[in-house]
Amino acid sequence: MKGMIVLVLLVFGFIQQSFAQKPTDTELWTGVGMKLKVTDKLGLSLSQQFRFNDTISSLGSANTDLGLKIKATNFLSFKATYRYSVKPTKKNKSRIALDANLSLKKKDFPLSFKYRLRFQETFKQNSTKRYAILRNKVELKYNASKLVDPFIAYEIYFRFNGRNEFRTSRITAGLDWRLLKSLSLTTFYRMQEDIFIKKPQRSHIIGVQLTYSIDARKK
Repeated sequence: MKGMIVLVLLVFGFIQQSFAQKPTDTELWTGVGMKLKVTDKLGLSLSQQFRFNDTISSLGSANTDLGLKIKATNFLSFKATYRYSVKPTKKNKSRIALDANLSLKKKDFPLSFKYRLRFQETFKQNSTKRYAILRNKVELKYNASKLVDPFIAYEIYFRFNGRNEFRTSRITAGLDWRLLKSLSLTTFYRMQEDIFIKKPQRSHIIGVQLTYSIDARKK
């Protein structure tokens, strides 16, 4: 029994030391977006996000996203998104992403479950380099009140292009705020870190996203 306790303490100490050795950064992700519901099955979205890194001291990227969402059933939807990223210190990037979204919610039950499978391919400007990533994300959300819904999510990245390895993981905890009928706010904390590479890095991310929704369906 004593040997087991010592072993657990050694393992815990090793994990803690490994975490401490990882280079870390604090980032701020902030932005605004608009969602347009065209029909019961079709929706459009546009968003602009700014990501600040180096302990929130410099602009890492400015991302513009344009999306098209198709609702197949009450619980299944598909989305295509194009992103253009302006990076002040690096080459600009373009990204195409395809999502399959599964949403499960029972009537009069406050807890809901979401799963997102995303395939994305990124292209560097003035370069032939590109890389493809498969992302799996699960999320649990709790309907706490008419004002706010807390949520927690986990996501893992798998990179292709000959490497075929898991590269990044994300743990996110946040709040979805309903400010007005057409105005919502998402605030979150996210820990993102590299995995299974020689020089992993970790980021502590604070996020604030304001979204305005428009319903253009015929009444």
